[in-house]
Amino acid sequence: MKLGFLLLIVGGAVQGGVQEINTEQIPTKQENIQEEILQAMKDSGVLEEMQGKLDNMLYETNEVDSNKPKKKPSHLTTQEEKMLQAFIVEYNDDRSTKVNPELVLSIIRRVVKAPSPNLPSIFVQLTPLLDVLSSLGLKSNKLTEIVERQSPVFQSPAKTKDILHTLTENLKSELVRITLDEKKVNKKTPPPPKKKPAAQKAKSGMDLNDYLSLGSTLLAGGNGAQLLNMLTGETDMSSMLSLLPTLLQNSNSQDLLKKMFYSYLDSTPYGPMVKTYLDSWLNSAQGKDSIGLVFKYADIFMKSESGQRLVKVLPKIANANDLDAFLELVHEEAEWNWAQVFDNFQNSDYKEKILEQASEYIVYGYEYFENPPKQLKKVPVLINGFLMSNGIPTFDSKKPEQSVIGIINKGLKLFTTVKGFDCGPYVKAISKSFSKAFDRQSKGNNWSELNSKQRSHLLARLIDNELVEPMQSVWNVYTHSVNNLECAEHLLCLVNHNERKNNVDSRIAVVKASSLAASWALAHVKNNRGEKYWNMYKQAVWHGSKGEDCLTTYKVNGETCNIFAWQKTNFMSTNYDHIEL
Repeated sequence: MKLGFLLLIVGGAVQGGVQEINTEQIPTKQENIQEEILQAMKDSGVLEEMQGKLDNMLYETNEVDSNKPKKKPSHLTTQEEKMLQAFIVEYNDDRSTKVNPELVLSIIRRVVKAPSPNLPSIFVQLTPLLDVLSSLGLKSNKLTEIVERQSPVFQSPAKTKDILHTLTENLKSELVRITLDEKKVNKKTPPPPKKKPAAQKAKSGMDLNDYLSLGSTLLAGGNGAQLLNMLTGETDMSSMLSLLPTLLQNSNSQDLLKKMFYSYLDSTPYGPMVKTYLDSWLNSAQGKDSIGLVFKYADIFMKSESGQRLVKVLPKIANANDLDAFLELVHEEAEWNWAQVFDNFQNSDYKEKILEQASEYIVYGYEYFENPPKQLKKVPVLINGFLMSNGIPTFDSKKPEQSVIGIINKGLKLFTTVKGFDCGPYVKAISKSFSKAFDRQSKGNNWSELNSKQRSHLLARLIDNELVEPMQSVWNVYTHSVNNLECAEHLLCLVNHNERKNNVDSRIAVVKASSLAASWALAHVKNNRGEKYWNMYKQAVWHGSKGEDCLTTYKVNGETCNIFAWQKTNFMSTNYDHIEL
């Protein structure tokens, strides 16, 4: 019975299934099943979890990097970065280190918060920073990560130099920590060593012993009164300068003057930087030789008559009450010194010796700075950094003429009241004249192919022919005109006319400039003083330089004004030109 009932149910189910296959009710049942499954997934939270994952994937794929910190623009110019990079490369070469220049530049970019940074102060802080980075690089290969941990320091609103100083100190602490971690920790900690009294930091200035040495030197030279005035504060510039010859005789004078100069540098913002490079240069063989020569000739000069006169006149110049008094003192001393120079130059052997010696020093200086020692290779970078920090264009060795023009014009604008003046035409004229003069005297020889002695001979010849001889001619005009003022205009015109006729640009410029100086000096002689005579003499110079007829414009009687051999020839030629045929 039960079995038959079961078979009946099964048969009905099969028949019903066959009927459902052939009907349109199948989709409706499947939809119900799907809705039930979907409802079950919703109830279990599976759909919400899947939706969250999909949303995250979509967000990560299409997210715009708006939340990422934007890269701040660098306030350093390309030229400033090149200077800093050159400094870092020089540091690596000098100390055989491998500090990554790009890492250092990235640090400086982050600490410089405004355009036109103070490069000299950065250079001062850069050396200790490079020292600690170099040491850290030897201890760890994660130098970039160590630097990145100092991000709060970079965000400080302090000055650039203060940020760099703080960063350096923090990195030193990191270096100490890493060094201690490398050491094996002993089980027994040794007792701490007894504290030793801290050694007093050596001062670069003068100490008590130096003052005692200075005092004994001055007393030995019979300068007790001047020393007493110094101690009581009653000394003046004249007293100070009068002590210099005695001070130079002291065997320890170089050290004393060095310490006095360093004491001054300590009070300046560039002192530490200058002292660093000055020390390295002074300790080199070339530095010692150069300083020895400086002191030798300083001693000779201070003992000479010119040095003694300078010691006496400088305080008077400093205390001059007005411009006229100042110019009067300058005129008197300039006339005396030029008289000494040109009187000695009348002796051809003496002139040749002096010019050769001067040329040797010039060539020595040129070759020294052409291939400077390592201690001075950074000097151009520092000079350009100083110029940039003061808003002055830098010097480009590849464009010297344009650089000099830019520096002079900007300097005049910043530090004087001169407005609208352009030195460009004058610098270009001087450069052009010098090039022509050099080509004329070198006679086809290339400067780079000459040895030191040949360069000295060439330079001595150039100075004599292009500078000294023209100035000697003007000096002869001046010395003769001082006692014969009726010849002043005639000779000033004539000497410029003669150079114009010879058509040598460099000599024309030298004679014109010297003649204007002589005209100003003549306007302060005897009774013919003042603006009126200055304008008269100046006008005569311009007439002669333009090639005008001086014999007609400034006619004189007799032979009182004949001081040059070529005057007689010119006079005869002029008279011949006026003969009517």
